[in-house]
Amino acid sequence: MKIPNDTRSAILDVAQDMVQRQSISGLSFQELANRVGIKKGSLYYHFESKDDLAVAMLERATAEMKESFVRGAAKTPLERLNYFLNIYLHHIIPTEKLCPGGAFAGEWGKLSSPVKAQVNRLIDAQVKGVSEILTEGFQSGVFNNHTKTIEELAQWVIACIQGALVTSRISDSRVMFESMLTIITEYLCQTCQKR
Repeated sequence: MKIPNDTRSAILDVAQDMVQRQSISGLSFQELANRVGIKKGSLYYHFESKDDLAVAMLERATAEMKESFVRGAAKTPLERLNYFLNIYLHHIIPTEKLCPGGAFAGEWGKLSSPVKAQVNRLIDAQVKGVSEILTEGFQSGVFNNHTKTIEELAQWVIACIQGALVTSRISDSRVMFESMLTIITEYLCQTCQKR
């Protein structure tokens, strides 16, 4: 028998995978329970509603994103940038899934305020982490700011990633996503070796 925290983690793992593949409205508690291997009623022990589940899933994704920036902190600016970009390439997997936050965009008008706020926290964590990488890269002379502010460039990087995840999924082209990562790196660091 699983202990509650293991069950909660399993629910969050499966729910996140489902949302990234088919959206929050496509997630049914019955299907989620079936995939986790528990009764539907057991889901309500851990999450009172789909909103509670979505907020918990997004909180966990935000914490994991912040931790990934901490793990990469000892690397050079270019290594840190590539480390961040590779999270999307190897863990989200273009053509298969959307970013945990980006997966909510298509239903933005239907989302509750708590869910929207947590999506924004996740995006803000990404922008903040990329801003820190860019700041270090500009200070060390590795990156070219192209007369843009750090925040503008960080927001551009995140927008490129989110957009490329959508278009690579629609076109079923991983190459499209990989090309976008190369363009980001080349734009920021014209003298750097290609990824």
